[in-house]
Amino acid sequence: MTPVQTVRFQKLERIEDLERVVSLLCEVWEAESPVDLINASNLKLMVEADGYIVGMFTDKDEMIGAAVAIRGKDALHSHFVGVRPGRQGRGLGYLLKQDEAEWAKDEGFRVIRWTYDPLVRRNAYFNLAKLSSKVLSYEKNYYGELNDGLNDNDETDRLMIEWEFADGEPVRLDAPMEADSWDFTERPAALLDLGDGVHRLVPTPADIEKLRLHEPERAQAWRSGVRAGFAKAEADGYEVTGFTPDGWYVLRRP
Repeated sequence: MTPVQTVRFQKLERIEDLERVVSLLCEVWEAESPVDLINASNLKLMVEADGYIVGMFTDKDEMIGAAVAIRGKDALHSHFVGVRPGRQGRGLGYLLKQDEAEWAKDEGFRVIRWTYDPLVRRNAYFNLAKLSSKVLSYEKNYYGELNDGLNDNDETDRLMIEWEFADGEPVRLDAPMEADSWDFTERPAALLDLGDGVHRLVPTPADIEKLRLHEPERAQAWRSGVRAGFAKAEADGYEVTGFTPDGWYVLRRP
């Protein structure tokens, strides 16, 4: 798709604008109600706390993206970054993160932290390969049960990551199999040792959202298997160092 050429960013404060942010985020997260995600009154409190609530607009004043971040003690905590369905895959999420980074730097923050679902391959690629974020920890069921559409009927395991405002590139390694074809019957823990004494890989499914809808047992096997794979790798002293274009986390001993 051709990227949108002209966008502008606007810090939002009025309640009517915050309602537009809520509506957009509900579309992105497929939430039936703001109660399942966030509401405008919560965003208004963040405004009063001098948080980062920004809309991304076209030259025709259409809001096509939004981002919400909260001030922390030593980092800006990015809570939501979303691009309207139909506008995704055009580099707009990257532009939102760049605006967030510029604001963070102006406010004296060295890093931005956020969480994401380790099973969502496109987010892993964006966060680790494109933005060169660092994985801090694997968090089991971090948010508890969510009913926001995208996370229905699944535990909310998350990777906590930290971004120092640099771009990166994917790590390229030859895996002996496709990540999506992992057999959990033979290997319940999703962890592949390449036998080189250096690297281990954790696979991801091609489309976890589709599996949750149509193959929930397979989706659950992915959740349990990736959780076990990360736990075993961490116990053996491995850390995430990148993500490959074909869907593998790359881990090494420091």
